[in-house]
Amino acid sequence: MNITRFSTLVAIIVLAALSRFLPHPFNFTPIAAIALFGGAYFTNRWQAIMLPMAAMLLSDTILEITTGYGFHSGMLIIYAAFTLVAVLGMNLLKTVNPVRVISASVASSLIFFLITNFAFLYPEAAIPDPNLGNYPHNLTGIIASYTAGIPFLKNQILGDLFFSSILFGGFALLQRRFEVLKTA
Repeated sequence: MNITRFSTLVAIIVLAALSRFLPHPFNFTPIAAIALFGGAYFTNRWQAIMLPMAAMLLSDTILEITTGYGFHSGMLIIYAAFTLVAVLGMNLLKTVNPVRVISASVASSLIFFLITNFAFLYPEAAIPDPNLGNYPHNLTGIIASYTAGIPFLKNQILGDLFFSSILFGGFALLQRRFEVLKTA
């Protein structure tokens, strides 16, 4: 991969991660789009996972420092789901086109929702985190967690579609304008 293409992809991911600091509705974030984008465009599998992960970690760290809400006891689950979305991007978006990007965006929303709302897997913290809810670790708690998460799923799907459109569409426009950004 040429350095210009690599640098442009990294810059797009970092800019998208920084958009988390703009006011937005709950779950209307670029997280899944960043993972899909990295999975689709970095040819090295480690870069496809680790560069979006690093951008998310950086933005989570800044959020923690500035607001106190960057990290919580469910972060391992969130990062695992994020990694799975990047792998989804590697596999479903080998050929990037609007139908595949829309399909992968919706699939990533559903994967993220199913994994992160599966409260049974969240480790019980020594100090409960009210941001994660207080669900019993049984079938009733899992159902309650999914039910409570449904209102956020709409914003998640809309955010994933919006940011995927911006990232993939923006890069497609850049590729048309600058030959050096086309596949190496």
